[in-house]
Amino acid sequence: MRKLCSGLVGGLLVFLALAMAPEAEAQVAWESPLLVSPETPAGWGVYLTDPYPGNGIGVLSTWRSRSGPGLGYRLGIAEDRGDDVSVFAGLDASGMIMTASNEFPFNMAWVLGAGLGVGDDVLLSFPLALTLGRSVESDGVWFNPYVSPRVTLDAFFGDGNDLDLGLSVDLGIDMSFDPGWAIRFGGTLGDRSALAIGMSFRVL
Repeated sequence: MRKLCSGLVGGLLVFLALAMAPEAEAQVAWESPLLVSPETPAGWGVYLTDPYPGNGIGVLSTWRSRSGPGLGYRLGIAEDRGDDVSVFAGLDASGMIMTASNEFPFNMAWVLGAGLGVGDDVLLSFPLALTLGRSVESDGVWFNPYVSPRVTLDAFFGDGNDLDLGLSVDLGIDMSFDPGWAIRFGGTLGDRSALAIGMSFRVL
């Protein structure tokens, strides 16, 4: 099981690295990748990110008071496309739509968020997503793959004010060998392209 998990994680990372294309010119977006599944681990998360549409590595911290649907908070710092330092923050709320059954094999939840990226300019972003996934556990390994298609409304305030509506898909894998922590991988494809790798620690 551990070899299978490692192979799937490696394949996903290669796919994300090849698929991401740095095309945008805007302030760093707070919600890419989204990192929300129907079974998101609770606790404090710390991640290295390749943000949208940044120009280098950023650092992201998240907090969730409980596993699964609920409230999530995040705060991060990264370089934007112009090599300027950008700070970003936001919150998301999610709720379960349906749980896995014989008729439908996945858990499904809605996700709604609001946040901003601030540097020389300001980008407000409001994502609305569906997230589908189902965790499995075998030989002491918890494995949680998920996919989250979404639409995001962006309001850009800078040299020229602008509104934009974008479509993207978030892919993610959570993996844990111990209930107290989880390794998390997430990526965004489509109108946004971003990547995050890190860990979540249950501290409650």
